[in-house]
Amino acid sequence: MPYDVKTEQNPDRLKVPALSKSINVLRFLNASPKLSASLTEISAALEITKSHCFNILRTFEAEGWVRLDPESRRYHLSARLLTDVSRLLAKPARAESIHDELVRLSIKTRLPCVLTRIEPDGSFIAVDKAEDAAELIVSVPIGHRFPPDAPAQMRVRLAWAMISERKRTLAAWKPVAYTSTTIIDRDQLIREIEITRVRGYAVSRAEYSHGVTTLAVPIFGSKGQIALVLQCPGLETDIPLREREVAEPLMEAAELIGTLIDEQM
Repeated sequence: MPYDVKTEQNPDRLKVPALSKSINVLRFLNASPKLSASLTEISAALEITKSHCFNILRTFEAEGWVRLDPESRRYHLSARLLTDVSRLLAKPARAESIHDELVRLSIKTRLPCVLTRIEPDGSFIAVDKAEDAAELIVSVPIGHRFPPDAPAQMRVRLAWAMISERKRTLAAWKPVAYTSTTIIDRDQLIREIEITRVRGYAVSRAEYSHGVTTLAVPIFGSKGQIALVLQCPGLETDIPLREREVAEPLMEAAELIGTLIDEQM
């Protein structure tokens, strides 16, 4: 199951192996002479298979964080990484303000709150969360990747997407029944997307994980595009009984976080 009911707070259990390996690759390059190393050197030093290591490096290269010297076949950290990190470090107070808002939302709704970023491939990465007042925590670790068709997030993204993008996504959509209640009928999904836009938030009724109902809302960037999705997962026996009680502060928090992100961009 993608979601885990609260378990022991063991740091190693909270790690995402693929993400840990990726971070180790960056650290290795940063500690290497001239900030560079070959695929073989990285693979051997970190005990990562060459194929996995290559995929990590290729991803960083696509994101502009690493560059490959075609002649020496050595990987170098790029200036883009420094730029991205510098922007992050230049706004620590803003990041703290966003997290504080997640904490307030968690306390107000008595639910965990998860902030996810929309990736270029349409998937959703958990970038922050708060679980301060949840009685029974239903959560994911930071770095968890939701697939592009995760019901709540997908409906948020498509509800406020350009019509052309929505049509293109739905044309390529291959239904996956994550649970017995997952909507897999195209017409029914389109109706749910339209309802999401009118209502202001998406609802996944135990469609991604058994027993877990999720409310999700968009957070818009400076150019009006959806940059993040904020969601509150909870037990399907609880959320339907107080949907508006959760939805209203959820939408308010999304609007506030949107202003903080807009100032940062």
